[in-house]
Amino acid sequence: MNVIGESVKLVMEEDPLRPLVLGGDHSISFPVVRAVSEKLGGPVDILHLDAHPDIYHAFEGNIYSHASSFARIMEGGYARRLLQVGIRSITSEGREQGKRFGVEQYEMRTFSRDRHLLENLKLGEGVKGVYISVDVDCLDPAFAPGVSHIEPGGLSFRDVINILHNLQGDVVAADVVEFNPQRDTVDGMTAMVAAKLVRELTAKISR
Repeated sequence: MNVIGESVKLVMEEDPLRPLVLGGDHSISFPVVRAVSEKLGGPVDILHLDAHPDIYHAFEGNIYSHASSFARIMEGGYARRLLQVGIRSITSEGREQGKRFGVEQYEMRTFSRDRHLLENLKLGEGVKGVYISVDVDCLDPAFAPGVSHIEPGGLSFRDVINILHNLQGDVVAADVVEFNPQRDTVDGMTAMVAAKLVRELTAKISR
């Protein structure tokens, strides 16, 4: 994690470069966000697209696991707002942790009601910018089966693109995580989807 953080800071020293980090699992988001916040001198707003909240205190005894990255981010004060979109696998602890940290959790069961809000987000005012974290499993497995933790009932690719395209804010960094090529059995379909997400984020960051 220290290597990841220092690498991110090195990239940010080369103005106007901004980091777009490819996972790996979601544990990488903690050192990346920490480094971005420390380098910029304050917290960011985070848009987190995922089937899972990844805000548990620990997973299998590991407080730095892929399921705990956003708990560490919020504990460290590296984010002001954390919006989690696409959630459809969450326990009572996940909801309690969300309330504890003031997280805005948007579950798929209410997506049709929340769609207009989520497709017209304005983030980053009064902080150091916006960080976007995309777990490929935010997408329904019909679009992206090559992930480790498949959860049916997710976002369509167009849903994600609409959210990203319409987001207003200065995107200072991003990550794309949890693509698992060993499970990408449909002619590299998920790889193509993940590559498209990387391209769209690159365009969003470079504006």
